[in-house]
Amino acid sequence: MKQDRPPLSAIKHRFDSQAGIAIGAVLFIIAVLAILAAAIAAGSGSFTSGTTNESNSTKASAIIQIGDNLKVGMDRLFMENQVPFANVDTNVANTSGNNQLFSPTGGGITPPAWSMANAPSTDGTSATGDIWFFPHAAVPGVGSGGTNYDVLAVLKVAQGVCDDINNKAIGIATPAVNDLGNFYAAANDATLNTNWPAVLNGHIVGCVNNNDAGSTGYFFYEVIAVQ
Repeated sequence: MKQDRPPLSAIKHRFDSQAGIAIGAVLFIIAVLAILAAAIAAGSGSFTSGTTNESNSTKASAIIQIGDNLKVGMDRLFMENQVPFANVDTNVANTSGNNQLFSPTGGGITPPAWSMANAPSTDGTSATGDIWFFPHAAVPGVGSGGTNYDVLAVLKVAQGVCDDINNKAIGIATPAVNDLGNFYAAANDATLNTNWPAVLNGHIVGCVNNNDAGSTGYFFYEVIAVQ
């Protein structure tokens, strides 16, 4: 018995409809993938920036804490051991005398980590990178001033870390660059007093931008002993 078949026009129309549905689904998936790719590309920059900012903030907090710990050790030398100011020893290699900051019988603290410095030393010496220094200086508004220099703990840091230190410790922006003397010099440095940023007067913790030929860059500082 002969079966009736639909006209060819109907078959063609049906195939066109199915093909359109398939192509539409593919185009939709491509469009979604394109949107996701654009979102990832746009977000990658902000993610990197956010990670850097978080790292700077974490380092700033840790460095401020280290500075506070150094001050506690100094206070112990003066108040418990009655060590004269001129006899205080901040050499990290000296760990036996009661006048030594890093001695168990002295300041009672361990040498500070320098891993958060701008370019950390690989062996704890300044020849291979940045480490902590303890220069003598006079910060205006702190101590008796004049030539009665105080003891500072300083560490060279990245600019972003410096900005976060000032924001956390004082709530100000990092002051403009100035010649603040050689932070790496062991002797007293009067230049620190005359060129110290006015906005940091009286603040025992902060960060400065130094362009002295002997020690150029951004430096965290904390006054850990006052006279």
